Amino acid sequence: YDKPVKGRKINWMKAGILESDQILTVSPYYAEELVSGANKGMELDNILRKTGILGIVNGMDVQEWNPLTDKYTGIKYDVTTVMNAKPLIKEALQAEVGLPVDKNIPVIGFIGRLEEQKGSDILVEAISQFIGENVQIIILGTGKKAMEKQLEQLEIEYPDKARGVAKFNVPLAHMIIARADFILVPSRFSLVVSSSYMRCAMEP
Repeated sequence: YDKPVKGRKINWMKAGILESDQILTVSPYYAEELVSGANKGMELDNILRKTGILGIVNGMDVQEWNPLTDKYTGIKYDVTTVMNAKPLIKEALQAEVGLPVDKNIPVIGFIGRLEEQKGSDILVEAISQFIGENVQIIILGTGKKAMEKQLEQLEIEYPDKARGVAKFNVPLAHMIIARADFILVPSRFSLVVSSSYMRCAMEP
């Protein structure tokens, strides 16, 4: 608790933690993980154990991401109409990103930060293992430049199978969530998907 973080440097995160009234993070599991060791707490685990940290379940805005009212999707649906609507809006997504339009091809989607903590490198390496199947994958994200370059190479390597979009694009994010058959969420850290996310993004 008394020693500085490794190396001669100022750590503003440590200062912020020490001066804060309450430390919060995105889930109870992640709060436990942060204090489980130096590698998970980025050398601040001892500070967090001293001050305490509270995990609250991360979620999403159930109004903004409601597929029945989403302003970024042309076809609206709910749990009662999803089976008829999904094939149509999936074709719209395929056309939007320039993939072959076929409602029978499963579409896999990923939206996230491109960095090791989020498992983006695991995802990119895994693509070659399943891209030979009858699937398409759409990846949207920004982050480390090397990973962005890998993302941009996907279309060159797999022109009829994959699209990598290395930019911030809110409408496309909504389209992927609403229209993909599967959403990938790789992570090297604890993962908790809130019930609101599951209800809005997956069930409908």
